[in-house]
Parts: sequence; structure tokens; C-alpha cells
Amino acid sequence: MTSWAWKKESSETVIYVVNAFIKAGIEDNQIIAVTRTMKDKFGLSSENETEEVVKRYLVSQKCV
Repeated sequence: MTSWAWKKESSETVIYVVNAFIKAGIEDNQIIAVTRTMKDKFGLSSENETEEVVKRYLVSQKCV
């Protein structure tokens, strides 16, 4: 599994973007689909890695 130890700026960007989608009422599957294409902006190496990171963040938000 992907480590959460990526650049601080990248993690802040993922959190900001995903939170904006959540606030807008976008469904989780749509958030995942859109953010997969943002791997370069998030500083991640692949769409699969991006999907995994976003899914983990979404799950963490549901558990809080």
C-alpha cells in the first residue's frame, strides 16, 4: 500500500481538493474519478496511487 509519507504540500493539496468536493456534495465515486487525473498536481506517481490516497482520506473522514 502507498505510504502517507509524501510531501506536506501534496497532502495539503489532496485534503483541500477532496474537502472542497465533499462540501459541494459530490459523491465519493465521482471524487475518486476526477482526482485520479490530478496525480501530477498531487505529486503522486500514478493514477492508481492517487486513487488509493483519496480513498484512504475519504474513509478517514467517514470514521471521524
